[in-house]
Amino acid sequence: MINLNTAAVNDGPQEFSLIPAGTIARAVIIVKMGDIEIPEFGSGQWFKQSQSSKAKWMELEFTVLGGEFDRRKFWDRIFVDGDKMGQSGIPQAKEIGLSTLRQIIESANGIDPTDMSETAQQRRNISGIMDLNGMEICAKIGIKRGTNGYSDSNKLTAAMTPNQTGYIGAGQAQVQQTPAAGQPAQQQASSGGVAPSWANR
Repeated sequence: MINLNTAAVNDGPQEFSLIPAGTIARAVIIVKMGDIEIPEFGSGQWFKQSQSSKAKWMELEFTVLGGEFDRRKFWDRIFVDGDKMGQSGIPQAKEIGLSTLRQIIESANGIDPTDMSETAQQRRNISGIMDLNGMEICAKIGIKRGTNGYSDSNKLTAAMTPNQTGYIGAGQAQVQQTPAAGQPAQQQASSGGVAPSWANR
């Protein structure tokens, strides 16, 4: 028997307002498990597949590090397959997905997209999607409009790279930048590297 009479009373779910669109913050990535494996992207079932199209995607969870929205989470998807073909001869969804993955790697490693040195090219190589787990990036956060009865939610607008205004590098001051003019920025030290244990909760 489990006696729950002394358990704390739950006052109901805690509601948060959305993180303002345009906010820039350091965030750590957790790759959520999926249902299928795509060997091209490494071992492990990291992907989900549509039942009505060729669409395949991975789901990422982002946890903000430091500042006004410290420990707040948001989620997004990266598609790697779809029905519409792109100009390169691969699915358009995969073109966009690979470009987004490149941005994530460059953001995490502080690589300028125009840097084609041997070192930069080597750092753009990953062994598989599992390498994204625990990566810390500079994220520009947006708002995804809800459909079919779902509420609006935050999303990743872009993984920012050092050539972009507002980029926050690992170890730099954590600055939350929002569109509201005249408001003081929130600052807090940000650590880089391994994902904190609470980011997995």
